[in-house]
Amino acid sequence: MVTIKQVATHAGVSFKTVSRVVNNDPTVKKINRDKVVKSIKELGYRPNRAASITRRKKSGIIGFIADDLLKVPYTFDLIRGAQKVAWEKNKELMVLNVTEDRYSAELAAQHLMEHRVEGIIYAAMYHHEVILPKILLECPTVLANCYSLDTQYPSIVPDEVKAGETVALALLDAGYRKIAFLNLNEHIIAAQDRKQGIINAFTLRGVPLGNLHIESVFHGPAGEEVCSSREVTARVAREFKPDAIICGQDPIAVEAYFVLQAMGIQVGKDMGMASFDDWDIIPTLLQPALSTMALPHFDMGKWAMEYLLDEREDIVNEKLPFTLVKRGSY
Repeated sequence: MVTIKQVATHAGVSFKTVSRVVNNDPTVKKINRDKVVKSIKELGYRPNRAASITRRKKSGIIGFIADDLLKVPYTFDLIRGAQKVAWEKNKELMVLNVTEDRYSAELAAQHLMEHRVEGIIYAAMYHHEVILPKILLECPTVLANCYSLDTQYPSIVPDEVKAGETVALALLDAGYRKIAFLNLNEHIIAAQDRKQGIINAFTLRGVPLGNLHIESVFHGPAGEEVCSSREVTARVAREFKPDAIICGQDPIAVEAYFVLQAMGIQVGKDMGMASFDDWDIIPTLLQPALSTMALPHFDMGKWAMEYLLDEREDIVNEKLPFTLVKRGSY
């Protein structure tokens, strides 16, 4: 095993300089840092985390509680964003996925505390209010893609209203004037805020709200929802006769594509289509490829990690914008 002394000899610097580089001390001169980094790579040196904890009384570990996060592929970007910053700052990320029926948030927090984490990111699968265990107040904690009514927690969430406004304005500015919005379950924040954003866009452009049809295709309590996207798409296309449809999420758009094709309506030619979430590879598999609003998961993960590593104490509730990914559907 390569030792820190061997790295120091190879780099031609002192033992203390190598130690400061390994511990990410910003005061190390660039020329010395470069020498040490080069030697570490060439020798294959791996820092001794246990010894580092003993010396610095810090673990170098940031905890990540994933609240049902691993069910949907595109939410992995929350972890990826946090991991990128952790690597850059020489920190380790410990991820624990929690579900209601398996591993509770309180048990996860206790486990992380036992590993002396320096901070915790609590991230949710979808934008909603979370009830947090009191133990999290004992450690710097930041919320990502969720929020708490307890004002002691900073949070970062997607700007759902602005996303609805942006996608509707894009369609209106492209010349579409009669738009249907096939919404998510009205009980969730994303559905409520995206709906408001779309209404805002119509108001901004002076288009009558009579030209906008909004209908939820998901009904029932969370976990027991019933989806009627195919039936609603067919009825709306037949009766309301929109020239464009906005879908509450990409899987709804997939259903809409199939229904419209069966009705002899070609997306991108006879009718415009746009959606939300940029769900993994779904938008690019459709023909024409689906234009959609990409959630800022990666940036939310980065923001949360940077908040903790900067040792901030201000309680802020930030919102990050979606990104419109324009493809061939309108």
